[in-house]
Amino acid sequence: MGEAARRGAQLILQRALEAEVEGFLRRGRYERAGDGAWRGSRNGYEPRRVHLAEGSIELAVPQVRDSVEPFESVWLAAIGKRSQRLRQLIPMLYVKGMSQRDVEAALVEALGVERTGRTVIMEACKELRPVFRRWQERDLSGVEVVYLFLDGIYLKLRPEDKKAVAVLCAYGIVTDGSKVLLHLEIGDKESTACWEAFLEDMNRRGLKAPLLTVIDGNAGCRRAVKAKLPDSLVQRCQVHKMRNIVNKLPRVARPTLKRLIYKAFTARTHAEGLQQAQAIVAQYQDRFPAAMKCLAQDIEECLTALKLPFAHRRQTRTTNLLERLFGEGKRRSKIIPRFPSEDSGLALMFAVLLDASEGWHGLRMNEALRDRLKIMRTDPDSPWEDPDLKDLAA
Repeated sequence: MGEAARRGAQLILQRALEAEVEGFLRRGRYERAGDGAWRGSRNGYEPRRVHLAEGSIELAVPQVRDSVEPFESVWLAAIGKRSQRLRQLIPMLYVKGMSQRDVEAALVEALGVERTGRTVIMEACKELRPVFRRWQERDLSGVEVVYLFLDGIYLKLRPEDKKAVAVLCAYGIVTDGSKVLLHLEIGDKESTACWEAFLEDMNRRGLKAPLLTVIDGNAGCRRAVKAKLPDSLVQRCQVHKMRNIVNKLPRVARPTLKRLIYKAFTARTHAEGLQQAQAIVAQYQDRFPAAMKCLAQDIEECLTALKLPFAHRRQTRTTNLLERLFGEGKRRSKIIPRFPSEDSGLALMFAVLLDASEGWHGLRMNEALRDRLKIMRTDPDSPWEDPDLKDLAA
């Protein structure tokens, strides 16, 4: 998570320390105790450097004098050498940020900290949300995206929402092969206008057009990509396509057709895949017209990945990675029928995706592959002898 996680951890801990000393004295700064009892007074701050998995941070630890019992921070005692546990704190607070009770449970789970109090959690969440907003506005001009992935999830983010609204998401694979989470925003629905605004926002922040954009087949998304990324190749998610086709087939015919279609989707070349798919349509269109019409529709875009180097095809033919992450987001938010605010809902998805992105495996990239991708930007159908396909045949 880098600098964002370090800032977030610093904000959490500083707010927690302030709320903790207020709880100890039973009054805020410059206030009298409500019951009139004297429990001590503030005595400035003492600087403290804490070493975390995210890096070192500076804290100003509140000091207390004239107290019957010494003030000892439960937070600082809990941190100790458990920096790896603190590393989990940021995404956990985001993930459970919509429920104060769940946040308290998360803190106990992550740090073993009890008696945190709701004030600590509330203040921490308020400070963390701007981290997400800054992430949304960061500069993307230095991110060289080769493959862009777009998808949406429907959530009830606001108390007044009667229906779930679309949360649009983008991640990319860059020139070194790593995967980067790029953007997350509310779209109300997956309309052309919402997707166009989503893409325009990334363009405004400097994102350059990718070689390939992978989409789930949503018509609004497709039109937006055509309008805002006209030079980008398009790959329709093969999993979504297969699902749509299979749903139009009788159960007895599904295994055979799935096997044939999968063979076309994973053919050696784009031309071979297209030939196989067209042969399937010709053979079965009289028996299963609806399913074959679905297969024939946009079939070339379902096979675009076959133009890519063989080493990149498996990870660029579907939006499965986002689908899995969205499933995790839904699982974690299932206990709450409504988020208390739009920011809480977006922060949840941001945390789930950002936390999971640290474990994303990249794809193989070397100079030969990068050179091929550069050529494909101007001539995607140019001849090329893929060494991986040659080795596969051998």
